[in-house]
Amino acid sequence: MNKIKILAISTSGLARKEGISTVILDNFSRFDKNIFELHVIAAGAYNYELIQEFEKAGVSIKCLPSRKASIVLYVKAFISLFRQEKYNALYIHGSSAIMSIELLIAKMCGCKMRVVHSHNTTCDHKKSDKLLRPFFYRLYTDAIACGKEAGKWLYGGRPFLLLKNGRDVNRYRYDGETRSAIRKDLGVSGDELLVGHVGNFNKQKNQKFALEIFRELLKRNNKAKLYLMGAGILLDKTKNLAVEMGLQDKVIFTGSIGNVHEMLQAMDVMTLPSLHEGLPLVTIEWQIAALPSVISDVVTSECAYSDLVTFLPLDNATAWAEKIVEVAKLDRAVIAEKQVELTKAAGFDINQNARELQRFFRDRCKR
Repeated sequence: MNKIKILAISTSGLARKEGISTVILDNFSRFDKNIFELHVIAAGAYNYELIQEFEKAGVSIKCLPSRKASIVLYVKAFISLFRQEKYNALYIHGSSAIMSIELLIAKMCGCKMRVVHSHNTTCDHKKSDKLLRPFFYRLYTDAIACGKEAGKWLYGGRPFLLLKNGRDVNRYRYDGETRSAIRKDLGVSGDELLVGHVGNFNKQKNQKFALEIFRELLKRNNKAKLYLMGAGILLDKTKNLAVEMGLQDKVIFTGSIGNVHEMLQAMDVMTLPSLHEGLPLVTIEWQIAALPSVISDVVTSECAYSDLVTFLPLDNATAWAEKIVEVAKLDRAVIAEKQVELTKAAGFDINQNARELQRFFRDRCKR
């Protein structure tokens, strides 16, 4: 039996491990490799450790020229790859109609299943997106979205499959022993309040406001510390801002780390003051870990399937600080198992999601 051959693309690239690449990796690593042959494009710069994770999961990486550096070279290489491999399906992830370029090439090369997966509720290049929308709607054959708002943004009133961003509940569930061990490694005493944030350092994630919140929090609890986990173009600028605000001894920049799931055990409260989001993976991970969070009210309410998530507007750092103090009193051990059950019931178990996605591709390719 011939395998179903799928080519996946993240429009965010593979330069770092972030939301979209994580979704692709977590789903593809659970696909039956006796049925599927899976390829992922790495256009331009890529993260070597991330590539290794894909290859370890049985996914083949196809390196292409950078799309941003030279669209001409990228398109030529993309056409050559499609003609050579003869894929059954293109599976492209993004948030705008600019994906029309890959969809058009796939159609020209005879690919009958062209799947788009929406991950956000806005995009950076709105003019290009608006211009390409009429073509985009004619080029894809199937639509998927991580949430209702993300689907509404990219597809309007057109139908789409809702496939939630599931996580590994066993990896993220609360564990008291891990919490004690990690806090010991961090040199943290029992009464210190640890506030965390996970995300790339860019305008969208709004780490500047996270620092403003933390400055207000210190007025209420001088034993608090802020752990900012991630990397990105605004990392150095954010570090300098922390110094200017006199927070350098209280704010820890971890960089991009591979043990976020363990670090979450050590935290007491998480923050996400984003300017916009689709359905952020991190909020799911935090709820699995029985970890309270305070997030901006521009984030879709679809991400909250428990009462551990508090939504606040981005206009009052003091209100955020006060809410952090309030929710930090939670005894996570008491609700740990309940949170795992809630996660599965809400459809955020990655094993369930991967099985649904496999059925989707298998059934559609047969038809």
